[in-house]
Amino acid sequence: MGVRRLLDPWDDELRAAELAALPITSEHALVAGRLEWDHRDSFDRLLAAQALVEGLELVTVDPAFRAVPERRTRGW
Repeated sequence: MGVRRLLDPWDDELRAAELAALPITSEHALVAGRLEWDHRDSFDRLLAAQALVEGLELVTVDPAFRAVPERRTRGW
């Protein structure tokens, strides 16, 4: 199965789950870089920043997110 066929249903799956893709913006990147959080995983920092900027709650099993300042996270 090619990558194209594998990804074709992505938009349909998002709509069915009543979800939307969240683009990465420069504001997200800037907030991620400025977070006072002793965590070096840049993707985790970006997820935390997106949640903060967008006023969303991040659902995760990763205990590292408990240390995010002003966090909006919920354990899974």
